[in-house]
Amino acid sequence: MAAPRTPRSIAAATALAERFAAIEGAIGAIEGARNGEIAEANASADQQAEPLLTEREAIREKLAAWWPGVSAELTKGKRKSIELGGCIIGSRKTRETLVIAGPEDDVIALLRDLRWAKPLVRVKYSIDRVATLKAIDGSRGQALAELGIERQAAAEVFTLERAEQAGVRE
Repeated sequence: MAAPRTPRSIAAATALAERFAAIEGAIGAIEGARNGEIAEANASADQQAEPLLTEREAIREKLAAWWPGVSAELTKGKRKSIELGGCIIGSRKTRETLVIAGPEDDVIALLRDLRWAKPLVRVKYSIDRVATLKAIDGSRGQALAELGIERQAAAEVFTLERAEQAGVRE
């Protein structure tokens, strides 16, 4: 495929744009077919895996009920897990978590009012970009510039996309 030339007329640009639209349509059809095939493959795999997943969970439940009664004997009280039938079976402690009674925002408000609890509440700061852009035009513009904050002008960028309307050839 030869690289297209830069158009020298409206007719040439129109032809290139029409080809671009046709390519976009073809790519969309290919992606649609791919997504359809992926969905079919996923549905087939899900259907094949479903009985195995159900059986696996039933086995897990039975072994979980069995383990507490035999764990001390099998581990000799020295370990929390063993290898059995190609699996590691055992128990472990989860991490400690924090339980908060009631809505968290209400508890945060209570903690903020207690001097001793200040270190327990996190404050997150961020720059308000809209307000800062407005402030650059005001009396603090120079001070903001000295801090390394300045406005970047919006850039003009070229766009090209397929139009979804009547009259577009594919």
